Amino acid sequence: MSPERFDPESHGGDYDPYAADVWSLGLGARPDWATLMVAICFGEAAQAVTERAASGEFRGFIECCLQKESGKRWSVAELLGHPFVAGADGAESERALQDLLREDSHES
Repeated sequence: MSPERFDPESHGGDYDPYAADVWSLGLGARPDWATLMVAICFGEAAQAVTERAASGEFRGFIECCLQKESGKRWSVAELLGHPFVAGADGAESERALQDLLREDSHES
């Protein structure tokens, strides 16, 4: 659950499901509910990946996902331009995004 769901006034106000999904993407691991709630509401921004566990680009990507204030959290479009993602096969990434957008428009 994203920080703005626990404390909307402190972490960005209105609930944005897309920003919440980005938070979940960045979090990855599943600590117990109470530990996670305390960290989200009262602690510093979560650190999901240690320095030795991943590249600087990946850690930077995760940090963009885990901004506690929803307005500072990167959007999916911004994340697609992040060096961690942009360094991937651009044509394949673009095709995947277009497929996702087509699926989304068919569901609406």
